[in-house]
Amino acid sequence: MQSMMLTVFLILLLSLKSSLAHAYLDPGSISLALQAIVAAIAGAVVTFKYWYWRLLDLFRHKKESERTENSHSTSPGDE
Repeated sequence: MQSMMLTVFLILLLSLKSSLAHAYLDPGSISLALQAIVAAIAGAVVTFKYWYWRLLDLFRHKKESERTENSHSTSPGDE
């Protein structure tokens, strides 16, 4: 157990070591990254709306079924 913790600690320590990166980000790369971010946000919004409306429909159907059950459960003398 202690050797595993030491290994994890060493991996974390080595991952913190920074090095200079000589990279070039052209406008196409930035545009692609922005498209991915916008698509993720749009997908999250659409998914939220979809499940929100499905949840509301579920509760509406439940209320309607309760109303119909209550209207059918009246006794013949009540009419």
